[in-house]
Amino acid sequence: MASVMSAANRAVVIAFGIALTATPEELLNQFQSAALTSTYGKVSEIEFSSPFVELEAGSLAHHVPQAMKDLRFDEPVWVIGYKTTVEDAHGESPRENYLCHTFLADQRVAQRDDDEFRGIYSDAFTPDIRLPEGFGILFSAESRLHWMPMFNNRGDEPVRVKMKVKLRLIRAKDLIKPLTPLYGSLRSVEVPHLFFVAPGKDERQISFTCPFNGRIHFLGTHIHPYGVSIALDNTSRNEQVWIGKRKNAADGPMPVYTNPEGYPVRSGEKFRIISTYQNPTDDKIDAMAGLFMLYSRE
Repeated sequence: MASVMSAANRAVVIAFGIALTATPEELLNQFQSAALTSTYGKVSEIEFSSPFVELEAGSLAHHVPQAMKDLRFDEPVWVIGYKTTVEDAHGESPRENYLCHTFLADQRVAQRDDDEFRGIYSDAFTPDIRLPEGFGILFSAESRLHWMPMFNNRGDEPVRVKMKVKLRLIRAKDLIKPLTPLYGSLRSVEVPHLFFVAPGKDERQISFTCPFNGRIHFLGTHIHPYGVSIALDNTSRNEQVWIGKRKNAADGPMPVYTNPEGYPVRSGEKFRIISTYQNPTDDKIDAMAGLFMLYSRE
């Protein structure tokens, strides 16, 4: 791996999901039948992608305005899954992992105190998201959506790649029985969200107060290579809600928490997120660490 610190000064870095440039709105209406099935209705798919983008060597948390999209459906839909892939200039899947993370939401996704957005995410180690059966993210025909892809290039050479999305959903008109709507919350252990880890073990944490009454049904992590785990603790109850541990400390997949019953939370309860990295190299490495939470309201 190339030394990331040597390229850090020329990396393009922004907050964990904030994009500032508007793009022309694109209508999502090319529905295709999906192989995925659900007892709640026929599952459809929509695909879209970024154009090819040029990534300089050492680019971290890199975004370009022309890769982002403002999107809208022309009918109400329930998103139940989200898959992202990266292609190189030859139309093939590159051996290196150039995906940092992505968001699709009804607003610019950021760490917020009010926790009130509809959206879904993926990252390099959780590229294929499936919500628990019976739940979905409702986007109406009036919902203005923003898609923000972010890339990493830790190599020594520039590359040309694009990001592709496969969105799995149930059209409202195809519902057999009602789905429960989910809402999003994003929490990161550091703001700005990109930080660097020295050789050895690194543990960071952040505490926050829950602003809603409801149940957590999905937890997904965002982490970089050599991230070992991310845990969510309910400190008001002195209990661990969940911990995600990767099988391979360098680049293995991360698990997600998915629970139809959900973990009950009350407004005012205190929570803590703890991230752990183990850096076996002789140099600093790039890192992010956060949780994307989806919950139902009561």
